[in-house]
This record gives sequence, structure tokens and C-alpha cells, in this order.
Amino acid sequence: MKKQVVIFSLITLMVGTALAQDPNRRVPRPEDHFWRKKIVNRIDLTEKMNAPLIARENRFYAESQYSGKEGIVMALFNGLKQGDYVAYNPDSLKVSMSYQDVLRKIQDFEGSLLGEEESFDEEEESGFDEGFDEGGFDDFSGEDDMFADDDGFGDFEDEFGDDLGDDLGEDAVTDGVVLGEFDPLPFENVIHFVEDVIFDKTRSEVVHNIEFIEIIWTDPGETLPDKPLCVFRYEDIVQTLEGTQWKNRFNDAEYRTLKEIFDLRLFHSFIIEVSGVGVTTLDEAEVRRQQLTEFEHHLWSY
Repeated sequence: MKKQVVIFSLITLMVGTALAQDPNRRVPRPEDHFWRKKIVNRIDLTEKMNAPLIARENRFYAESQYSGKEGIVMALFNGLKQGDYVAYNPDSLKVSMSYQDVLRKIQDFEGSLLGEEESFDEEEESGFDEGFDEGGFDDFSGEDDMFADDDGFGDFEDEFGDDLGDDLGEDAVTDGVVLGEFDPLPFENVIHFVEDVIFDKTRSEVVHNIEFIEIIWTDPGETLPDKPLCVFRYEDIVQTLEGTQWKNRFNDAEYRTLKEIFDLRLFHSFIIEVSGVGVTTLDEAEVRRQQLTEFEHHLWSY
């Protein structure tokens, strides 16, 4: 009788522990955390291994079981535009951001980029003018200019310039992919994801609990530093990731969802922050990664 009671108690405890945890993500309860570190990881989307994260499907694969076929960045922005979830300000996760708020922030980034270019042009122009104080181009009247309006070039611009702009439309982009009102290419170079690395004392194993995914703006001219645009809570975007495909470069029959890719960690990333302490070099990032791995290997089992 006592043996049956003990067995029944153990089964009840095991079932209660299983129900208290998320069956999909296997996140342990806070009281089951024996050890925990908050890690910020950086994914370079330009690496060959990470390219399938932003790969777009071509026209021959129009029929697909996946609703999203344009990569993780496009999927997140499209979900935000449709109102499936909200984004959050990188400076304060308590401040939510709508799609329009994100667009305004992108305009600020682009404005700062244009400001840098204009200041550079002004400095270059001022230096150019200093060498021609006496005469030079300032005294040129333009009467003998072969490109003056008298030769017809000005009339051609007046006749076709406005019509050409109207035909292209407001959202037309000739050298990039259009996402609503802005180009997603500056955001398809780098993303960050924040996770808790937890040692679960009930299962005696390390669990990776992803909390946030951060979109990073990168300067196309590679002169300005990277800027965080917005943050998405992982639990909010799980459904979107489940409906977005990960394109297998080697086998069309083995496509995966982006959620599977994050669960299986089929990408390359490196650590840039551990529990609030920044990592400045790739060598240090590799040392930190090895330390986390060795901690799990050397820890005793319950």
C-alpha cells in the first residue's frame, strides 16, 4: 500500500511539473532555475550559413504551405503592418511601437544619413571654391554653354520630367526591394536575439529560452554605426515564425519553418553580451561560448 502511494505521488509530481512548463518551448519554472545567464547574440545575415534566414522564394514556387516566403525580416515587418503584434522601443521595452512609429524612426535614420552626406558635400564644395577666388568658374556667364536651354535639353526635361516621375509612383524603387514605404535591405544584414541560458534542476539540462529579437539598421555606406530599430517579443511572433519558411539550399524537400530553425539553432551567431557585460572581440565571444558549453559538461547531475 505504501509503495502504491509513493508511486502515485511521484507520478502526480511529474505530471504537475510537466503541466507547469510550456510544452512547446520547454521553459522551466522560475523556481526550477538552478543557474541562469542572459545572453545577447548577433546573427550576421550576410554569412552563407545564415543566408536562408532572409532567402526569398522565386516565382516557380508560388504554391507553398508557408504564408511567408521572403525571410525573417520581411515576415516580422509584414506581421507588424497587419497588426498581428506590436514592436517595442529598444531603449525601453515598456514603450510599444506601431508600424507607423517604426516608419518614422526609419525616416530619422535616413535623415541622419542624408545630413552626414550634405555636411560632407558642403565641406568639399567650400574647399573647392577656395582655389578659384580670382575669376574661375564664378565669372563664367553661361552664354556659350553647350548644355543651355537654347540647345533643347531644358525643353526635354520640362516636357518629360514630371510625367516620368508620375509613372514610377511613390513606392517605386529601381535598385532594391520595396516593403510598403521603405526598403528592407538595410535591415537584412544583422539581427540580435536575447535569450536566457538556464540550467533546469528538475531535468538536469540546459535550456535556451529566447525572449526577444531585435532588428538592427546598418548604414549602406558602411560609415555610420549600427542602430537598433525595434524589438519583438519572441512569444508574440512565434505564430509568424511558424508560418515563414526557411529555404534549404541543398534540398527543396527539406524546407523548415523559422521557428524550427531557432529551436534547432541551425544558424551561426556569436555572443556580444553576457549578463550586461559587453563582448568586444570575436576571440572573446568564442571564449564565452566555450565557457557556457563547459559549464554544462562539468556540472553534476541530480
